[in-house]
Amino acid sequence: MKGNTLAEFINDLLTMGGPEKEFEFHGKKYMMEAQAYELDSSLVEFVIFECFGDENYIFRCHGKNYAECVEQFEKAKIFDGHTIYEVEKDITVLFG
Repeated sequence: MKGNTLAEFINDLLTMGGPEKEFEFHGKKYMMEAQAYELDSSLVEFVIFECFGDENYIFRCHGKNYAECVEQFEKAKIFDGHTIYEVEKDITVLFG
């Protein structure tokens, strides 16, 4: 990973009051962000979407807290069928 270490990337998701990162993977730019879920303020909404074009969501979690969503994110095979741990060398963090 360029721009962050993998440990910094994951730690930021857990400790910085919710993730806000922009990153690039295989030529596409993505935005990751979190906020209180609109329909239930006791939940967190954590999303990753393509920055340009249709802004397609590649990941969406509604969890009790950031840790729950980060755990789901770590297991999600959203990077061409792979987890972040399998492709971290191909990710460049642009912001966050």
